[in-house]
Amino acid sequence: MGVSKSAFAQAPFDLAGKEVNLMIPFGPGGGSNFHGRLYAAALEQTLPGKPRIVAKNVDGGGSIRGTNEFDKNAEADGLWILEISGSTLVNSIFKDPSINYNLVDYEAFLSSPSGSIVFGRSDHAGGLSEDPVANVKKFIATPPTIAVQTITSSDIGMLLSYDLLGIKPKVIWGIGLGESRAGIERNEFQMRHDTTASFAEEVKPLVEAGKVKLLFAMGFEQGGKIVRDPNVPDTPHFLEMYEAVHGKKLSGLEYDVWKSLFDTRVMGGKMLLLPPKTPAHIIEAYSKATAEGLKLPSMTDDKAKLIIGNYPQSVGADAKRILTSALTIKPEHMQWLREWAAKTHNQTIRG
Repeated sequence: MGVSKSAFAQAPFDLAGKEVNLMIPFGPGGGSNFHGRLYAAALEQTLPGKPRIVAKNVDGGGSIRGTNEFDKNAEADGLWILEISGSTLVNSIFKDPSINYNLVDYEAFLSSPSGSIVFGRSDHAGGLSEDPVANVKKFIATPPTIAVQTITSSDIGMLLSYDLLGIKPKVIWGIGLGESRAGIERNEFQMRHDTTASFAEEVKPLVEAGKVKLLFAMGFEQGGKIVRDPNVPDTPHFLEMYEAVHGKKLSGLEYDVWKSLFDTRVMGGKMLLLPPKTPAHIIEAYSKATAEGLKLPSMTDDKAKLIIGNYPQSVGADAKRILTSALTIKPEHMQWLREWAAKTHNQTIRG
């Protein structure tokens, strides 16, 4: 008896009545949490079958703990999604020994740039002014205490930026962004960075209350040039601040290393991934659903813009290319960073 070709055709990908697991390997108060839950709400409306998406926060190790858990449990069946950030990427680049996964094997279907903003306590060193350059010079003259997760988290890009400016902070290791927020209000820390995704809810109220002042932002790449972050257009970007402080542009190997970390932290700042070996038709379904989700009113209103900003969102193959690029660092840059971390912070970078 003959069997029609259609009998072997792939069944349509349908998640009706299913529950999708979203792992957010960070605490509930950070930018990755806001970003992941925003997209989850949209995907519940646009994925085939409109499944329920259940988000789980597992904080620890700059996203390593939750990502390890995801890698151990997730299956390539379309029912598992992983939110990652620049910290996840940097931990992978530097081969943190506690990592049990290989991000290069994962399938990215969304990439969102994520800016970073640096701010300081208004009462630091006798009080800050309205001039961000003068304020940065105060932090150079009177070094702050800051909180950092690990040398191999995305904090490394911020530490390098501070050092290049001439700020030599006292670093308290093992404290993530979520944990350090209350610390700056208690004056345990005098300077801090945060993501633009967290800015509206976590930083702006402190600015409006007069407790902190913005110092500089990392910036954003547009047309091959670093420009001011569109979410804080009145705040100078790092390269502007460097030139204002030192009277010259950042250049040479120092610029190249800084730029490679900028690409990882900012341009690949937030991503949504599917597990390794996920079939192409499932990746395509998620990519299509994400593109459709970006058109929803809930993804274009003011609340959404506070989370994803005015940055272009990359979907499908474009997101995969950004993931691959963000996980790549030149050997000479890696060696420079190893020597810098050992000399400046007495920290060891593997990789």
